[in-house]
Amino acid sequence: MNETFNTRRFGLLVRRQWAENKKVYLLLWGVISLTTLIFPVFSEKSDLFLLQLLLLCFGGCIIISTAFTRWTDIGRSSFYMLLPASSSEKFMCALLYSIILFIPVYCLNYFIIRYVVFYFVILLFPNNLLPFSSVLRGGITSITSAPFSFYLVVFLAFLFAQSLYLVITVFFKKRHMLIFLLTIMLVLIIYNAGMDYYMSAIAGVPRGTVFIPGFVLTFLSPDFGYSPTGSMASMEHFSFARPVWLLNNLAWLVVFCLMYLTAFFRLKEKEL
Repeated sequence: MNETFNTRRFGLLVRRQWAENKKVYLLLWGVISLTTLIFPVFSEKSDLFLLQLLLLCFGGCIIISTAFTRWTDIGRSSFYMLLPASSSEKFMCALLYSIILFIPVYCLNYFIIRYVVFYFVILLFPNNLLPFSSVLRGGITSITSAPFSFYLVVFLAFLFAQSLYLVITVFFKKRHMLIFLLTIMLVLIIYNAGMDYYMSAIAGVPRGTVFIPGFVLTFLSPDFGYSPTGSMASMEHFSFARPVWLLNNLAWLVVFCLMYLTAFFRLKEKEL
C-alpha cells in the first residue's frame, strides 16, 4: 500500500468511519448532553468545572476507543488493515473525529445545553430568571473573558487522558478502562509523593509544609504553596515565572504528542 497521504482516500475513510459508528457517536453525545443538563441541578457551582472537565476527558477516551477498536480487536483488525488506505490516513481519520471535531462540537454542545436548553427547562418551574437575551450575553461574556491559560489547561488535561487511554488501548487487549483508572491512580501517587519530596528538598523545609503545584500534573496550576505549620489557613502562594510556566506546558504538550505517535507506530507495526 502506498503510504503517501491521499485526500480522496482520506475523505472516503472519514465517510466510512461515520457510517459505521454514527449510532455510537449519537449515543455518546446524548449521554454528554444529558449529563451536562443534570450537572448544574445536583452539583455545587464550584464543582461544575471539575465535573465538566472529567466529562470532556471521559468523552474523549470513549470516542478514541471507537476510532481504534478495529486496529486492536483481533477478530476484526485483519479486514480493517486491508482497507486501501495508508496508516497515516487511518490515524488522521481517528484524530479528526477524536480531537479536531470532538472538541469544537463539545464546546458548542455545552453552550447550547447550559445556556439555552437549561434555561427553558427552568421556565417550567417558578423562578426569577433574567431575560433570555441577558442569559445568552452572560454566557458569551463568561466564555470569551476567560484567559487563554484556562483553555490551555483544559486542552492539556484532555490530551493527557486521551493519549494515555489510547496507548493503553493499543498495548493491552482487554480491560482498558480498569487499567486506565489504575494508571491514573498510580500517576497521582507517584507525582504527589515525588513532587513533595523534590520541592521540600529544594526549599530546605520539612516535608508536608510545601503544597505542590497542580492536583494532578503541573500544567493544572501555575503556583505552589508553603505553610510553616502545614495548615491551609497559614499557606502562602508563590507563582512560577511566566516563561517557566509556558515552557512547562510546552514540555507536557510534547510528551502527549509523543504518546500519540507511540500509538501510531505500534499500530503501524501491527499492519506490517
